[in-house]
Amino acid sequence: MLNRIINILNRRRVRIKKLMGYEDENDFRRGGIILLVHTTADLAEKCKLQLEKLIEVDEVNVHDGSNHYLELSERIVDVD
Repeated sequence: MLNRIINILNRRRVRIKKLMGYEDENDFRRGGIILLVHTTADLAEKCKLQLEKLIEVDEVNVHDGSNHYLELSERIVDVD
């Protein structure tokens, strides 16, 4: 799954700055990834449409700026 997502981004020359993946504690078949990419709004929308076509993908959200990435990544990281 991760390879297909990366291939979609690479075909459009979208640079991945940061990537974080996680799986659901209750169901190992469910999880998510959070991507911080460097691209234009137009390319982000094109990538979003392609990612939504993947069978295993339930939802794709696009947000402008890195603040939302930091907020989401802090939620999934366990700080001991």
